[in-house]
Amino acid sequence: MRLRNDEHGYGAVTKTLHWVTVGLLAAQLWIGYTMDAEADARGAECEPAGEDRSGGDTSDAEDERLDRVEEQCEAQQERVEDAADGEYDVAADGFDLPELHLVVGLALMGLALARVVWRRTTPLPPWDPRLTPVDRTLLKWVERALLALLFVVPLTGIALLRGGEELLWFHVVGHVALYTAIAVHVFVVVRRRVVGRMLPGAG
Repeated sequence: MRLRNDEHGYGAVTKTLHWVTVGLLAAQLWIGYTMDAEADARGAECEPAGEDRSGGDTSDAEDERLDRVEEQCEAQQERVEDAADGEYDVAADGFDLPELHLVVGLALMGLALARVVWRRTTPLPPWDPRLTPVDRTLLKWVERALLALLFVVPLTGIALLRGGEELLWFHVVGHVALYTAIAVHVFVVVRRRVVGRMLPGAG
């Protein structure tokens, strides 16, 4: 497979940068939402429904069941808190979730920079004839937005980790813009059936 883009389509480097970005972005979003879920779990109460009636108002079997439920919840809480405090290593190399989130964010920015540099040094292939002029204009601006957001979202996330809570709204807006840009991009390429141009081995 040719490395550079040419009149026949995208080259191997462009395709690799594209799909590695997609994979890392999916991993980053999963890590981020897992962190949010664990933060919610840390604040959860472990008192099961019916606990307030235990004792004289419930049978011994029911009391034992409620105790088991509470113990299981407390054990899960302890595991979550250990992970959040870095006592439980999520990754084999010792990263906990916030550290992994940071590393993946930095990797995404590095990939975005590599994509910008590569874009400057290799021409794009001709537009697919199935794309209308409106599609082409839309995809051009969506690509620019996506590349910009691959810097903005991680940078605002890093600022949040360093205590810049006032930037939370910017981070959230960045996520919404990112999802919107991805949705538009996917909609156009699927609707016009041009997905294959970026698949490995495709011309």
